[in-house]
Amino acid sequence: MKKLSLISLIFFSSIVYASCPSPEKFEKKLEEITKRKLTVVEVSPIKGLKLCQAVIKNGLRPLVIYTDENLNYLISGNLIDIKSGKNLTTEAIKKYQRVSKEILKELENLVDFRYGRGEKYVYFISDPDCPFCRGLEPILKEWAKENNVEIRHIFFPLPIHPKAKDKAIDIICSGKGYEYTHKDFEPKNLCDEGKKKIERNIEYLSELGVSGTPTLIGMNGQVLIGLPRSKNDLNELIK
Repeated sequence: MKKLSLISLIFFSSIVYASCPSPEKFEKKLEEITKRKLTVVEVSPIKGLKLCQAVIKNGLRPLVIYTDENLNYLISGNLIDIKSGKNLTTEAIKKYQRVSKEILKELENLVDFRYGRGEKYVYFISDPDCPFCRGLEPILKEWAKENNVEIRHIFFPLPIHPKAKDKAIDIICSGKGYEYTHKDFEPKNLCDEGKKKIERNIEYLSELGVSGTPTLIGMNGQVLIGLPRSKNDLNELIK
């Protein structure tokens, strides 16, 4: 399904409530429109509006759209409560942008390196040649030291960086250590063990819905895709 365009929606409160269609009915309507089978996680009424909110599984970042009770209209964009100033769409995405405890256990088996010590931890999914990952690394390390958080690093080389996969393999095979995770060098040591490890990372994370780097997954299952806006975003990962 193509990414829906961003439209800011601002509504004044009313006393009407929507009688929302079931997730199954919503899925059927989406399939008619997109010719694809999409999973609707939840459909719920918006308080004070005759609108329904639908949360659609879309990799690690859920898609939130709105509809009337008869499924005659679909609305995409940010729904803002003027009175409270809350972005209801962002709150819905945050609520569902997380992984289960079972997935956290699987991620533990993918960890390539660890940095720092602490009872709290985050998984840092990165590409050796990702410029945003390189920019995030010192910020993440400083935050981790301040909050006694262990960084558990997982390589996820992207096809757009032609040397990234070989670099990740070399780092594992040569035992270069965490300081080489985003360092420039010419990869040479491409052992079979390293190849299998990185292929496993790519396969599992792709199936999970990871599509870009950096991606951070907290100990609470909360997912942060891309760069954090502030340290508060990082703090959300260890609550």
